[in-house]
Amino acid sequence: MMEASQQPPPDPGIALALGSAFLGVYAHGGLLCGLNRAGIFPGHIAGASAGALAGGFYAAGLRESALEEAVLSAALKRSYPDLLMPIRGAPLGMGILTGMMNGKRVVRHLKSVLPVAAIEETPGVKLSIAVTDLRRPESVFLTSGPLAEAIMASCAVPILFSGQDIGGRKFHDGGIIHDIPLEPFITDPAIHTVIIHKITYPSGETKKRMSIKEAFLNGHLMLNAALLEHRLRGAKHNGKRVILLETLHAHPGLLQSKATKKRYFEDGLKTGSSIFRELSP
Repeated sequence: MMEASQQPPPDPGIALALGSAFLGVYAHGGLLCGLNRAGIFPGHIAGASAGALAGGFYAAGLRESALEEAVLSAALKRSYPDLLMPIRGAPLGMGILTGMMNGKRVVRHLKSVLPVAAIEETPGVKLSIAVTDLRRPESVFLTSGPLAEAIMASCAVPILFSGQDIGGRKFHDGGIIHDIPLEPFITDPAIHTVIIHKITYPSGETKKRMSIKEAFLNGHLMLNAALLEHRLRGAKHNGKRVILLETLHAHPGLLQSKATKKRYFEDGLKTGSSIFRELSP
């Protein structure tokens, strides 16, 4: 288990939304370190998918080198697959399972790294983890309960990962509805500033033919862009100052090297360190 670092107390008036992104944990981790270097210590973090992973590490008390080590760890990536993946294809196709991987190894790894076991035990930083109950269907922000399991649930993209059991319910990817998890901050009277970190990738050339995967992803992006606009209007209507920080880097591949992961981390670090320009009058 990694040790939590001592730093200035979090500011309860500053909230940070860490959006979902494919393997975006690297840039999100760098962003958090960059904010701290700029003197920004958010008191409330909401995360979805990769944002829940990086935000969970941070809220649990990991800072600076400990946070960097956690997000760049090769052991984290190795924990994703499990031995039964090859035999899950048929049950998945028949609709018996919802994912190729069960996430149990990820939960075990997170428990070995996180300094606290429960969401409500995070020291000083309030944490909200976005998850989706596809059976009801309903989007939920978890603010209590087992931390490692909640993070895994928020990362459980259907087809890739099975739903995760928490409190008698099965939860999937929080980014399905909360690509940018703003909901917990909109009406909170204690919050005056909301920082959003969005990870984007360069757009490629438009293809003549579109795959089913591309059609699904583009539809998902359009839906969440509309939802974000609605939530931004709500936040501004309630007097929140909203700062959008965007990190642009190449789309991560499944086999990224240590140097590539480090570069994505440093991209996020630069974004976070530059926030003083956004805070200027």
